Amino acid sequence: MDVVSLQSPVRVLHLEDDPNDPVLVAELLRTGGLQCDFVTARTEAEFTDALRRARFDLIISDYTLPHYDGLAALSRARELQPDTPFIFFSGTIGEEAAVEMLQHGAADYVVKQRPQRLVAAIRRALASAAERADLRRAEARIREQAELLNQTHDAIILCELDSAEPRILFWSRGAERIYGWRAEEVMGKSLPQVLFQGNPPSRVREAAKILNERGEWMGELREFTKDGRQVVVQGRSTVIRDGAGRPQSLLIINTDITERKFLEEKFLRAQRLESLGVLISGIAHDLNNILVPLLIGVQLLREQKASSESEPILNTMEDSVRRGSEMLKQVLTFARGGETNKTVVRPDQLVREVGKIIANTFPKSIQCRVQADETVAVVSGVPAQLHQVLMNLCVNARDAMPEGGVLTLAVYTAPLDPADVAARPGVAPGDYVCFTVADTGTGIPAGQLDKIFEPFFTTKPPGKGTGLGLSTSLGIVKKHGGFMTVRSEAGRGTEFKCFLPAVGAGVKTTREPLLPPTGAGECVLVVDDEQGIVAIVRAALESYGYRVVTAGGGAEALTRFAEHPDALHLVIVDLDMPFMNGWELIAALRELRPGIRVLIAGGSIGEAEEAASRAQHTTFIAKPFTNQELLEAVHRALGGSRDASV
Repeated sequence: MDVVSLQSPVRVLHLEDDPNDPVLVAELLRTGGLQCDFVTARTEAEFTDALRRARFDLIISDYTLPHYDGLAALSRARELQPDTPFIFFSGTIGEEAAVEMLQHGAADYVVKQRPQRLVAAIRRALASAAERADLRRAEARIREQAELLNQTHDAIILCELDSAEPRILFWSRGAERIYGWRAEEVMGKSLPQVLFQGNPPSRVREAAKILNERGEWMGELREFTKDGRQVVVQGRSTVIRDGAGRPQSLLIINTDITERKFLEEKFLRAQRLESLGVLISGIAHDLNNILVPLLIGVQLLREQKASSESEPILNTMEDSVRRGSEMLKQVLTFARGGETNKTVVRPDQLVREVGKIIANTFPKSIQCRVQADETVAVVSGVPAQLHQVLMNLCVNARDAMPEGGVLTLAVYTAPLDPADVAARPGVAPGDYVCFTVADTGTGIPAGQLDKIFEPFFTTKPPGKGTGLGLSTSLGIVKKHGGFMTVRSEAGRGTEFKCFLPAVGAGVKTTREPLLPPTGAGECVLVVDDEQGIVAIVRAALESYGYRVVTAGGGAEALTRFAEHPDALHLVIVDLDMPFMNGWELIAALRELRPGIRVLIAGGSIGEAEEAASRAQHTTFIAKPFTNQELLEAVHRALGGSRDASV
């Protein structure tokens, strides 16, 4: 009830057995300026029935009644209408009785010998009831607002600013979810102690300075949970001031963006890796162009009856060029993350390639042992993805041996019977190829073995690992129809095994060296913007019976073709050339002569696949190539068989 209620008719219930008293009370209230609607009860039954039928603004009661007393009436009123003020209006009331009335909840008492006090007592009681009603409504609104705040996932924190450090006054359920602290655990505690473990970073001090100057701040902060885990929040802080403009409290709303930040960083890393892949491809193309003249030139020098003194030098040069070529292929294989087409993979070759990378890049304190039998069965898979699996496992093994150790990389055929796969739903018995990566490092604690394949789980320090290597590897292996096992002991190393279904038996082959196929005067147009390649390819082809015409680019190639429209049998073209690339040149040449044969000299498997799908009469040779490989590719492109040329 508010002040307006005092000017409205006041609903009054009067318990009195004397019929004259209600009339007297009504007149007193009227003359005192109070408009009242009276209901009179003379017995306990009438009093109880009236309380149940209607709500009243005021109850007036005699203290002594026949067969009923005032304290019993007060008790019944507190039971049925606990918020309605209750005033005793009776004859002589002793001091002890008056104290007992107030202790039981009476608003006041007035003796009938001094009736003029009744109006003032009623006004005080009604005003006090109105204040209590307002307070209850305010408390209900606060509870409703607090419940609404608790429904949000954001952390909403209210702090008082009277002390040296902000002290927590309100802690929402969202804050409990983000930080792990229950509200009762943090109430009254220092905010920096709870969120920053007592050591706020400089970023927080900067935010506090801006708050003091502007009254609000917004930005990102790294805070800590109850268990010491770091979270990233998007924070919004506002200083709340009193009527005089003095800072009174601090309202903080924090949104947990830890996962979003992780995904952003992951996306940025992916972008950097993509850019790095493009850079690697460009560098590899240039290096391949450098290696081609060296590789062919060494072989041409050897064929010119080099002296016994120069032979070791030529062998060393050729080995170095081949090693550089292999390293380029390995880097490009690892960079081709988007490759998805499955093909037949030789596990022994894959293991040896990874072994070479390990030997060249891992610390010398780590001894690498590669065990790969050429007769191991073959598998169907995406080479780049299987390469990634082995590299992930090897990198983990390297990190587990900071002081050095032995890394064993092996592959073998593993027949699995029904008992071996009984505990693995969806895995059928049969022949599998097992890749093994074992180390002599720190090992994995038994309590963490069940978690290592979970995304984002890592035992490495912050910034040293994403926790995605093993989960990614397991996903790749499962997509290839296989499974993984791990065996580890703390302090004694770890062994991972990847089982993939075998699709065919391995065959150990030995190839007898063949003489290079020779030409019969066919005319070949060599097109490349690298003059070193043009010169060395021309020398190699002319040495084996071909006639050669050269061009340093697409426009010059069209000119040469126009000069020899019917004499050219084959065009050898580089795809990556300025102004007019290889595909544009091929399209222009086939407009002039649809059936012209083309040999593409490229640097990646993707170019080979594109060459195979684009048109007939197109052959591919990967740079860098040897003299033997060049002559065999030219022979195939011209339509000859290898055996017929020997």
